[in-house]
Amino acid sequence: MKCSDLDDAGRSKGCIQAGDFVIDTTARIATLRGEILPLTPDEFEVLVFLVSHPQRLITPHTVLSTNWTGQRLHQTEALKALLSLRRKLDALAPGKHYLRTEPWVVYRFNPDPSSPA
Repeated sequence: MKCSDLDDAGRSKGCIQAGDFVIDTTARIATLRGEILPLTPDEFEVLVFLVSHPQRLITPHTVLSTNWTGQRLHQTEALKALLSLRRKLDALAPGKHYLRTEPWVVYRFNPDPSSPA
């Protein structure tokens, strides 16, 4: 899956590209290095949020105060989805650490873990 006609932020209508990730928000498909990610709807929503805010510190307050676009995603479900998403990404890309734990915060999403933050 590839995004066509991307702007400088790596976005086109219904498509977000960041590092190894390509997300089609219209079709609700996310890929990592060309492989479709087996995500739950909640995990998909959280991944879209993270990819839309690369390198941003994600605290529990950030997750709980986000106005989620998914109709069924509640704030506490978002925290659970964040944890399960991290486990899945770690299993699918060992050693890449797309979601890093930072001191005193929850996570920071790095779409290109081979480069320093």
